[in-house]
Amino acid sequence: MKKLTVLILAVLAILSFSVMSFAAEEKVGFVDDMAVLQQSAKFKQAQTQLEAISKKKSETAKLAFDKETDEKKKAQIVQNLQLDLRNEEGKLMNPVLKELNDTISTVAKAKGVTIVLNKALVYYGGIDITQDVITALKR
Repeated sequence: MKKLTVLILAVLAILSFSVMSFAAEEKVGFVDDMAVLQQSAKFKQAQTQLEAISKKKSETAKLAFDKETDEKKKAQIVQNLQLDLRNEEGKLMNPVLKELNDTISTVAKAKGVTIVLNKALVYYGGIDITQDVITALKR
C-alpha cells in the first residue's frame, strides 16, 4: 500500500511539472480592440451607413407610430424598428469584426503570441499588439 501511494505521488509530481512547463511556454498578448476599430476605415464606413439606415428607418417608424392609436401596435412598431436596426448592424459590422479577429490572429501568430486577451482584462504584463494590428489592418 505504501509503495502504491509513493508511486501515485511520483506520477502526480511529474504531471504537475509537465503542466507548469507547458504553461511557462505560453506567450500572452493583448489588444485594445476599440482603439483598433476607431482606426479602421471599414468600421467608420459601416458606422456611417448604419447611421443613415437608422435615420431613415426611424423616420418611417415615427410616421407609422404617430398615425397609430392602439398602444399594442405602437409597441410593435418600436419593437420592429429595434429588431431591424439590430439586423442591419449585424450585416454591416460582422464582416468588420471578422476581419479584425482574423488580423489579430495573424499578428499574434507572427509575433509568437499563443493567447490574446482584450486590453480591458489585463492588469499587468503581456505583449501589447494593438499597434501591430492597426498597421496590419491598414494594409
